[in-house]
Amino acid sequence: MPKIDIDELVKILPKLVRENDTVKGAIITALTGVVATRDDIRDLIREMDERFNAMQQQMDERFNGVQSQLKGISESLNDLKRSFGAPFEQFARNVVSRILEGEGYPGVRLDKATLPDENGDVFPATKEVEIDGLSDEPPVILEITSILRDAKKVDDFLKKKAFIEKTRGLEYRGFMVASGSELGREELADITILLKKNKAELLNL
Repeated sequence: MPKIDIDELVKILPKLVRENDTVKGAIITALTGVVATRDDIRDLIREMDERFNAMQQQMDERFNGVQSQLKGISESLNDLKRSFGAPFEQFARNVVSRILEGEGYPGVRLDKATLPDENGDVFPATKEVEIDGLSDEPPVILEITSILRDAKKVDDFLKKKAFIEKTRGLEYRGFMVASGSELGREELADITILLKKNKAELLNL
């Protein structure tokens, strides 16, 4: 078989393809066996889409399953925390007492208190203010909740704090104690800032 001059072939091949139908047909026939046709590419894309969709569906099903399990666990934990009741309230008081003791105030009693609110400044319907923990020496007010669900609980606590300060003529340090929260990270950050501005802090135990 004679040796083919590749360089020469490259030079004359475009002209042969344009002018000679036989050469053009032979090239197309040869390329058909090695080059994917438009239909081949379309079929390949369709198969890839089907595989991707199947994988995406499996991932969605697994994700939904995990989300459902996490929701069930979260609800169980919240039910458990709600069952703490009085024991958790006392635990919260003890935690704050230990904090105050570490700051140089040993033996602080944080007793529950119910104070009259004749003008209904805080709760017009009840005309009284219930406080989960109160001390005048040092001035400390404590609000305890099992699960912190919304900012209204915080607003009510700050109203109580302002009422006590006005009634007793003292500036109180506030503690908002919760065993858990249903709020998002940004909401908790906003609440933390709000409490700090009002000389109070959030303890999420």
